[in-house]
Parts: sequence; C-alpha cells; structure tokens
Amino acid sequence: MGVLDRILRSGEGKKLKALQGLVPDVNALEADMKKLDDDALRAKTGEFRTRLENGEGLDDLLFEAFAVCREAANRVIGQRHFDVQIMG
Repeated sequence: MGVLDRILRSGEGKKLKALQGLVPDVNALEADMKKLDDDALRAKTGEFRTRLENGEGLDDLLFEAFAVCREAANRVIGQRHFDVQIMG
C-alpha cells in the first residue's frame, strides 16, 4: 500500500472520496440545464424554495442546485465551474 493510498483512506481522504461522488451526479444534469431557457433556469430558484418549504431536504436538492449554479455562471460570465469547484 502506497503512501497516497494510506492518505486517501484516512481523515481528509475519506471526505475527498465522498465529495468526488457528487461530481458525476451534477455532470449528469448538465445537458438538461443547457436545454432550459433563461426564464426556466431562473425559475429553478423559486422551485427550490417551494420544494424546501414542502419538506425536501437540502441534500435532495444538492445535485440539481449545483447544476443550475454551474449553468447560470456559464451563461452570465462565460465560465463553467471546474469539477473540483463543485466539490468545494
């Protein structure tokens, strides 16, 4: 077992592995977000509020909210978040 393997299996490495799991789920929504027009993308914020008020948890919205944020940034400033930025 190499040093890197030991690091990845302890403390911060476990957190990193968990965060890496977010990226494929966010990326999977990218094509759907690109299909939305600006008004529909903007309306997602209100939809998220309603869903939270109806009892959905933040974890339930996480992937979709990150995908919306990434698409909005791409449209407004022309820059797409890198995967590592989605991880935090």
